[in-house]
Amino acid sequence: MTRIALVIGALATIVYPIPLQLQGTTYYQTVGFLVLVNAMLGVGWNVIGGWAGQFDFGPQVFFAVGAYTSALLYVKLGVDAWLGLPVAAAVAALICVVLTYPLTRLRGHYFAISTVAIWMIAQPIGATWEYIGAAQGLFIPVKPRTGVVASALSLQFSGPTKAMGYYYTALVLFAVTLALMAVVERSKLGYYFRAIRDDQEAAEGIGIDSRLYKVIARSITAAVFAAAGVLYAFWALSVFPEQVLELNWSTLPIMATVVGGIGRLWGPVLGAVILIPISQIMSTTLGTGPLAGRGIDLIVYGLIIIVIAAFRPTGLLSLPWSRWFRPRPATA
Repeated sequence: MTRIALVIGALATIVYPIPLQLQGTTYYQTVGFLVLVNAMLGVGWNVIGGWAGQFDFGPQVFFAVGAYTSALLYVKLGVDAWLGLPVAAAVAALICVVLTYPLTRLRGHYFAISTVAIWMIAQPIGATWEYIGAAQGLFIPVKPRTGVVASALSLQFSGPTKAMGYYYTALVLFAVTLALMAVVERSKLGYYFRAIRDDQEAAEGIGIDSRLYKVIARSITAAVFAAAGVLYAFWALSVFPEQVLELNWSTLPIMATVVGGIGRLWGPVLGAVILIPISQIMSTTLGTGPLAGRGIDLIVYGLIIIVIAAFRPTGLLSLPWSRWFRPRPATA
């Protein structure tokens, strides 16, 4: 039953933008793009927050590192996005190692507060560092490309195919991220992460270096966030500090992970599929017209999250789905 649901979900995800493209509707393709990006971020955050048990409230710093690194490589050196993406992920992971290792002595809410402090420090740096454009940011020029293949290889789509092109690019990056995290979950790393989360003293007692594996877990999260930052920068064609360091790049993936099922591979995906469309649709309906500026959309969105968290704190994936959809035996 699970395999059938995965196949149906995969086919629906692949086919989703085609009828919208034929109708000339780009808004819902953009919503799909944001769902995939936030699902990717949630899967990445789940490594440090769900498996390693360390709540990180500042991963948007690495989202910004990825966006700025790829933009600088493209603007100053002419390096295309796909070549800049692994470089951005490596730079973010390296910065994460340097910043995180001193923090691994902290536990619980102290570690969480320290990650917020790093984000707060990054904001004035992004707003005042002239090399990266300071508050004026960086603009990514669009170079003319001939054909869809050339646009895909350069990660620069324009015209009526832009929304669909970035949707499928986000789908590819999401699928690669999900596959890699599935490997990590079943590997020795995944078992070490969960051992540290469940009982750090016991894990250290059997020879697991908790500080080392916390750094590794957060570096994986940083690399995923940096890759998503590269995609977002070329989609938006600009990088501003208040844009890439926005709080939503951490809160939305974290909420999606918690609502879907923290510590579960598919939890962030289910949470993103539910929460992101609700957020986007309500912001365009309840957040405009006579209700504009009253925050009605945020109130309704918050109430939905509170209800889900109150009645299912372990996430929606913990519901007995297999029992509900199991075929019932025929009665005489």
